[in-house]
Amino acid sequence: SKSFRETVDGVQIVIWVVVSSDLRVEKIQDDIAKKLGLRGEEWNQKEKIEKVADIHARMQNKRFVLLLDDIWRKVDLTEVGVPSPTRENGCKVVFTTRSREVCGRMGVDDPMEVQCLTNKEAWNLFEKKVGPLTLKSHPGIPEQARKVAEKCRGLPLALNVIGETMS
Repeated sequence: SKSFRETVDGVQIVIWVVVSSDLRVEKIQDDIAKKLGLRGEEWNQKEKIEKVADIHARMQNKRFVLLLDDIWRKVDLTEVGVPSPTRENGCKVVFTTRSREVCGRMGVDDPMEVQCLTNKEAWNLFEKKVGPLTLKSHPGIPEQARKVAEKCRGLPLALNVIGETMS
């Protein structure tokens, strides 16, 4: 969860940033800064290089896990201000992407391919996102909802976004 705050295995901070196809270093910096307590008018007035230094200074002595969700191209962690994760500092950077090429460019140590959901799993997720009120609001909606869920071809992101939109 985005509000996860407990220390697990010595990890002091977990930061989750949704990147998406519109990769903007400043947005990534702002999301990280918010989690680190660096936000405010003073932060907003800083130049990009100052933000790099502030993020690096705040993170360099912490054991962190940074989750970069839905990246479409290489994210230069140095440009953002994120210290390099090493075995010695115990920090981790985890990311999700649809591209094996991005995995290669990011220097992935241990790639894991996540399979699409089965039809039953996809429907269960979609049904949960759409909600019972919407599904029961008209007799034709369940059939149409199943067709829409099938067109998502088991992709959780598509099922979530479209399901929430329909709700």
